[in-house]
Amino acid sequence: MDTTRLRAFREVARQGSFTAAATALQISQPAVSQHITRLEQEFGCALLERSSRRVRLTSAGEVFLRYVETLLAGLAETRRELAALSRSDSGPLRVAVFPSAVATFVPAAVGALRERFPKVSVLMTELDPPQALPRLQAGDVDLAVCYDYPTVATPPDPRLRIASLAVDRMAVAVPADAVAMRRGPVPLADLAAEQWIAPGPSLCRTALNEACRRAGFTPEVVSETNNYQAMIGLVAAGVGIAVVPRLVAGFALGRPVRLLPLSGTRLARRVDIVDRAGGARTPAMECLQEILASELEKVLAAATTGAQPQSTTVRSAAAA
Repeated sequence: MDTTRLRAFREVARQGSFTAAATALQISQPAVSQHITRLEQEFGCALLERSSRRVRLTSAGEVFLRYVETLLAGLAETRRELAALSRSDSGPLRVAVFPSAVATFVPAAVGALRERFPKVSVLMTELDPPQALPRLQAGDVDLAVCYDYPTVATPPDPRLRIASLAVDRMAVAVPADAVAMRRGPVPLADLAAEQWIAPGPSLCRTALNEACRRAGFTPEVVSETNNYQAMIGLVAAGVGIAVVPRLVAGFALGRPVRLLPLSGTRLARRVDIVDRAGGARTPAMECLQEILASELEKVLAAATTGAQPQSTTVRSAAAA
C-alpha cells in the first residue's frame, strides 16, 4: 500500500475537492485523481461519489477513512519510537502552534532547540487548537502548543497526552488616559458599562462570554478580531476595552494602553503542550517542552513587572 495514496484520499475526504486536496498536498490535481483511482481499483469498490459541486465519501469510503487515519497515525508513532530507541536526534519535528504563541515565546524556544539539536529541523505550522488537535491525532504533526480555558474546558481526550506549560491569568487592556491613577485589580463586574473589543466566534469568545455572564452582564461588543495585536491597537485608538492574556503584554509596549489585572473572575488561559497518548518521545521533543516552559515563564514574568524578557542562554550541543 502506497502511503502517498492514503494521504491523498484523506485530504480529498477533508477538503471535499480534488483541486483543494491537490493544493494542500502541493501536487497536481490529476495526480490526486490517479491516486484515488488506483485505490478504488485495488479495493474493487468506489470510495468517493464525484459531482460537479463536492466530492463525498461512499459508505465504503467512510469505513476506509477510519482505517486510513489509524494507519497514518500509527506510522508516525512508529517513526518516533524508532528514533527514540536509536537516540537519533535528527530529522523533522512537526509542531502546530497557536498564533499568539508564534508571535511571543515560541521563536526563542525553537532557536534554543536548534542550538542543542542542530540536526533537528522544526517544521512549525500556525493553527488554533480546534484545527491543531485533529491534525495531531491524524499524525500530521508531532506536537501541538495549545491553549484551553479551565472555566469552559471539556473533558480531556484520552487519546492525547497533555502537559501544562503555564496558566496565564487574563488582564483588561484599557486606554492609558481612561484609568487615571488606578493601580489595583479591576473587578470584572465594574466593566459592564464599557464598550468591548472581543474575539470572534472561538473558544476565547466563549470563555469571555461565560466570565461576563457570571459577573452579571453581557458585554457590548463594538468590534471583533481574533488578532491580539489588532485588539491592542483598537484599544489604543479608544474604540473600547479588551480582555487579553498577559502573554501579549509586549504588544502594548510603546502604545497608550495599560494592562490591568482582573478580580472577581477566574478567567485564565492554560497553555499546554500536547502529543498522542502512548507515543514515544524523542530527546528533542522532551527538550522542546522544557524550553517552551522556560520561555513562557519569562514572558509572563516580564508582563507582570513590565520588563523585557531575556532570551534563553543556550548551552552547546556537546554540553547538552
